[in-house]
Amino acid sequence: MNDKTSVRVMRKTLLAGSAFAAALSSPAMAGEEIIYGAAPDWVEEATLDADVVKSGPAQLLADWQYRLEDGVVTSYADMAFRIDNPQTLMQQGTISLGWLPDKGDLTVHRVQILRGGEGIDVLGNGTEFDILRREQGLEQRLLDGQLTATLAVPGLQVGDILRVTHSVTIDDQALGDEMQALQFLPAKPWQVGFSRVIASWPQDEEVFWRAEEHAGVAAPVTKDGESRLEITLPLAEMPEMPNDAPSRYLRNPVLRVGTYADWQELSRTMAPHFSKAAQVAADSPVAEQARAIMAKTKDPLERAALATQLVQDEVSYLLNGLDGGNYLPQDAEETWEKRYGDCKAKSVLLHALLSQMGITSQTVLVQTRGGDAIPELLPVPGNFDHMIVRAIIDGQDYWLDGTSAATRIANIGWVPPFHYALPLTTDGAGLVPMTQREQSSPNLVMSVVSDYSAGIDLPALFSFEMEFYGPQGAGIRQLVDQGDEDQLKKIGKSFASQQGSVAVRSVAIDYDDERAVGVMKVSGIAASEFEWKDGRLVVDSEVGGDASFDANRAKPEWRNIPVATNGPSRRRILAELILPHEAKGFAFEGEETLETSFANTVVSANNSLSGNRFAGEYEVVQVLGEIAPDELPEAKRAVRRLASKTNRLIAPEDVTWRWEVDRKTLDRRAEPLLAAYGEAIAYADKDDFGPLQERAAFYGDIGRFEESLADLDTLVEKDTSAWVLQWRSGVHQALGNTEASLADFQRAYDIDPNSGLAITFAERLGYAGKYEEAFEILDGLPLTEEEEPFYAGTYAIVAGLSGDTARGLEITKEEVADKPQNASALNGDCWYRGLFAVGLEDALEVCTRAIERASNSAPMLDSRAMVYYRKGMLEEAKADLDSALTLTPGLAASHYLRGVILLEQGDKSGQEDIDIALRLAPQLEAEYAQHGISPK
Repeated sequence: MNDKTSVRVMRKTLLAGSAFAAALSSPAMAGEEIIYGAAPDWVEEATLDADVVKSGPAQLLADWQYRLEDGVVTSYADMAFRIDNPQTLMQQGTISLGWLPDKGDLTVHRVQILRGGEGIDVLGNGTEFDILRREQGLEQRLLDGQLTATLAVPGLQVGDILRVTHSVTIDDQALGDEMQALQFLPAKPWQVGFSRVIASWPQDEEVFWRAEEHAGVAAPVTKDGESRLEITLPLAEMPEMPNDAPSRYLRNPVLRVGTYADWQELSRTMAPHFSKAAQVAADSPVAEQARAIMAKTKDPLERAALATQLVQDEVSYLLNGLDGGNYLPQDAEETWEKRYGDCKAKSVLLHALLSQMGITSQTVLVQTRGGDAIPELLPVPGNFDHMIVRAIIDGQDYWLDGTSAATRIANIGWVPPFHYALPLTTDGAGLVPMTQREQSSPNLVMSVVSDYSAGIDLPALFSFEMEFYGPQGAGIRQLVDQGDEDQLKKIGKSFASQQGSVAVRSVAIDYDDERAVGVMKVSGIAASEFEWKDGRLVVDSEVGGDASFDANRAKPEWRNIPVATNGPSRRRILAELILPHEAKGFAFEGEETLETSFANTVVSANNSLSGNRFAGEYEVVQVLGEIAPDELPEAKRAVRRLASKTNRLIAPEDVTWRWEVDRKTLDRRAEPLLAAYGEAIAYADKDDFGPLQERAAFYGDIGRFEESLADLDTLVEKDTSAWVLQWRSGVHQALGNTEASLADFQRAYDIDPNSGLAITFAERLGYAGKYEEAFEILDGLPLTEEEEPFYAGTYAIVAGLSGDTARGLEITKEEVADKPQNASALNGDCWYRGLFAVGLEDALEVCTRAIERASNSAPMLDSRAMVYYRKGMLEEAKADLDSALTLTPGLAASHYLRGVILLEQGDKSGQEDIDIALRLAPQLEAEYAQHGISPK
């Protein structure tokens, strides 16, 4: 039977639904010449309605008719299009008709142009189709033997109507006297002037038919010894269905007509071809291979795994659809000799090997997509798109696919997601459920080690390893064989980027053929996972990971529809965090062990903290299946219970931040990290500046601004952008290079003159004493409502720096009056008053309102502290600064002002705060000095 790749070829024949493509057809004895002639006598010719021709949709006619008689199926198609525009002329101007010459004939009945009420017979002047043998699927190893008749319609013009009528016959060698026809039934909103499907057969033929309930097809009418079934198209619009419904609820209607009374008859009819093809002589090479496998092991399951591996690895895939090959298999001996074959050939070979070893097996038909619907369908071969082998060992079913890859003893028990199989047996068999079972081995194991030895607020060295098992691992094998370093880098970086901001310094892949495991290893350096929350550095993770189940059955018409679950799969994630060697006081809060299930999913976890190492293991096992509607509430509750659980690794309260560490110690800690950044930069492609950006940022984070500037110089040279220029401007500012800083900002603003840049640039100009230039940028600047508070605050600061503090205060007050509940506007007013020591009498009320309305109140607390400081309320100012630094420990301005206050109070520890602030933002000393604030 056709496998999942070749099914498209078959469906082009069986499920005609587009212009000039019909379905099923072609007798065995005919051939490669096109027949030109009249339509068969049984055809009921459709007429073109004048009103439809004039004002109907562009597709005027789509008439499909099928005749089943004496083992031959004839499909007739009559199509008409109005050529409304040049695009339609291009689309319909070339006719393509396909057929299989070993199974039947193509007969062209009509190619006609209707123009101005007159008909032009395109074929009447001797015009003929060209015949092409184009194996369009050859790159997918498909050789289907189809011929294509093509005709560029001469003289076709916009405004014409093109009508093409043809028929194709099929007398399939594999089916004998049996017949089948399948026709897709289009539904609204498809528009057509007139469309129908007719199927007919002599009354004495035993013919069965079935279509989905939505089609509403009436029983055939029998008259004058003929049975006739007719469906008017398009059908009513398909009802909306939830995306997570089983595929049988989502399938489109198809009319199936055939002569098989039941699945047993279909099995019995097809079986002889496959049993005969699997017969091999005792002294044949195939039997010799079976004996070689038997010599390696006595275990029948191991033998089955080795036989499957042999077929997968030693026989390449090629669909041979010539000479009846779509349903007829290649002999096992021929397949081994040629070392190629399709799913039928590979299954027959595998069946032959297993039989030689005394292992009970059968070739079986399966549907790779939508297999859960098979029991509801009319028994015809066209329901299936693939063939595999069913082996029965110690009473257990094993489903072996010769066209897959990497089958080994560890994964031979995996059950493919095909739902049902039809064994082909001499006595005939019914459908067999492919009962799912939990996978005993994983598809994927992912291990991540993050090394925080340098400090938990610094980047971590990471190693990232993924093990892909079974068919997924075979994909890694291809990468190993190709040895494409550039592709390898891209794939490795793509996987690593899922861990956040990373710089990759190495990617390596390997394939263990014996275990069929593909391994990808990535190493590099990544941003810290620790976040500052509620006064502690923590790493939070959801216990359930990405577990979710949000099936929606709220609509009344959906309430009885089950939910399909994904699978089968088994994924395991292992994570290890190496904490600083001197780490003490870390704590773990959460689920040390977990075992829970919901919606055919089992989740288990184990977590432990020992010394300076935290280890976590997380596994998810999913089973293909369905959840009944009455089970949905409990499944959702189970997911919510799982989602409510959180694991948290908590750093001690007295953690030392990088800005609190002396220069020498910090440099020592940074040394391995900088080495890793250097390796990542060297490993990166020439146009990949990500690692260089990461290192430049890291240099800035540890206060080594000169080295950050050097990296930024390279970035500006190699990859100039407004963002990089603005970044370098900030580093120049930190180093006191005022003119260089302004020059970079000017270039950034010239490249990207957006309002946000303009506002920041104007403030920089103001502090540099270039007031007129600052006002020139600000005046007339287009603003969004969100930008207005920041604009007002900057305009006020520039005015205050120029000496007009009254004007500045007036601007911030007006903004607050306009937006009395806006935290940014309130903070701008509060900050201005404190910075310039004006309007202090009612400033605290404004500041407090800003704090109350802020989602992150740290900047607002810092602003109010400045007002307190100006009013001489030092303890109150210090309390606000303590609160701000509890929320945002790295707030340089708060450190600076707190240091100033402590020194003024005679507390020499204030110098430590001053030092921290200037490590973080050296420019603060000069800026605060302009406002008369300096350490004493």
